Amino acid sequence: MRKRIAAGLLLVVSLLGAACSSGNDDSSNALQAAATPTQTGDSESGEPASTQGAAAEQEEVDEPQQGAPALAGEMAEAIYRVLLADPEMSESITDQQIRCIGNAAASALGEERIAELGIDRPSLEAAYGDSGSFLLRDRFGINQDEIDEVVQEAVACADWRGLFAEGFLGDGGSSEMAACFAAEISDIGVNSMAGGMLISPEMPLGAGSESAGEELARLLRRCLDLRSTIYDNLVNSGAVSEQSAQCVVDSISDELAEKYAQAFSGNDEAGELAGVVAELRDVQIQCLTPQELESIGLSDSGGPAFAPSDDFGSGPCPPADGSGPQVLDFEGPQPMCLDPSKQYTAVFDTTAGEMRIALDMLNTPVTANNFAVLARYRYYDDTLLFRTDPGIGIIQGGAPHTNSPSDPGPGYTIADEGSGFAYEPGQIVMARTAAPDSASAQFFFAVNENTALLNGQGTYVVFGQMDDASLAVAEAILASHVDQPNNPLGGAPEPQVTVNSVTIEEN
Repeated sequence: MRKRIAAGLLLVVSLLGAACSSGNDDSSNALQAAATPTQTGDSESGEPASTQGAAAEQEEVDEPQQGAPALAGEMAEAIYRVLLADPEMSESITDQQIRCIGNAAASALGEERIAELGIDRPSLEAAYGDSGSFLLRDRFGINQDEIDEVVQEAVACADWRGLFAEGFLGDGGSSEMAACFAAEISDIGVNSMAGGMLISPEMPLGAGSESAGEELARLLRRCLDLRSTIYDNLVNSGAVSEQSAQCVVDSISDELAEKYAQAFSGNDEAGELAGVVAELRDVQIQCLTPQELESIGLSDSGGPAFAPSDDFGSGPCPPADGSGPQVLDFEGPQPMCLDPSKQYTAVFDTTAGEMRIALDMLNTPVTANNFAVLARYRYYDDTLLFRTDPGIGIIQGGAPHTNSPSDPGPGYTIADEGSGFAYEPGQIVMARTAAPDSASAQFFFAVNENTALLNGQGTYVVFGQMDDASLAVAEAILASHVDQPNNPLGGAPEPQVTVNSVTIEEN
């Protein structure tokens, strides 16, 4: 529930935390070099929100009305069951409110229209599983009048402003900020919250209203106290003294605070957010002790959490749906084509199964953007995962010219974003040569605990994390490793595994 109610606002909290806690020497030892992933080429009515959870109130649940039409009852029950099974929803809203939402949506459409649209329990479950929304508009095509009625009925089922505030608190926001957001969000914004769950994740706020980004910017300007939020995050971490936290706060100029607010205006074409987070990071390095920096994962020698805008190229962006021509060779780095305030998932379609990887736009925007833009140019299509190494728990790929570590790459390299990474199962990581700032396109998956052997061998930038189902696919690929005595990297999966495509989804 929290992610759908205040995704943009919660990003602010996590961004501040990472801006306050984000965190090259390669060994020349021959054995370490052989065991390294490298490349040798270059106010609505309703009951108050509850956090007791749905299970605690099971006996009080209102059952569907007796004699309710079959399809309407099935739709209401499907919505109820799916939301009840969602931990984020069931911990923030009561059973009665969930039941009310399901009944409201079904009643607003009616039996005949539900049948016409083809809405049933399996299709609703599939839609919600895909996006966290029932997609009544995007998948089933209800019209605007129906959208308005469904949302109006659903809004009456719960105190959405209270849910909004509760969700914000649950993800680390202060009580003052939560109360401000709940009080300041517009009625249309509340409708958008309810519609985002039922209608579409990209629910528009309504004709003639400000955009979702503009409303978010307005709320931030009204409610966000950058200095107090950073202070609370640092002190509450338990690793930073009040004195050090106060030093950070005192070092934040009015100009920097204003630049931060400007960066969330919904139009960050100048890349202000990148520079702001870098400045915040530099302030912490000046104020925190080495022990405090280390405890929050920040290095006094690492690069900024967001790289300056000149780390990006200036060329055009490829079509987001990957419909453009395949390009393998470039004249320079990729332009910034992703929105740093949004979340993206790289979906690997391979002959061994699908792997979904959440890209880390917060800490490694240059690396994540570079990978995503290459993917949208279909750079990784029909390439091999050409290396497996159980000894260090990795799978390596991303070499379309030669399917080998000696691949010439896309024609440029990118800067290392940070240092001191700890490698754990499920990560996607950039491969590179022994030289700093030499990564370009090749990557490897960290699959098992043996990848921690790389912790002291240099900087391989971690830029994403796969889910458990995807890790299971990667584990199966690594398990298919066959030693190849003539292969300088040790071996590869057998049968070979092809990456059919990599698509980038905006969450």
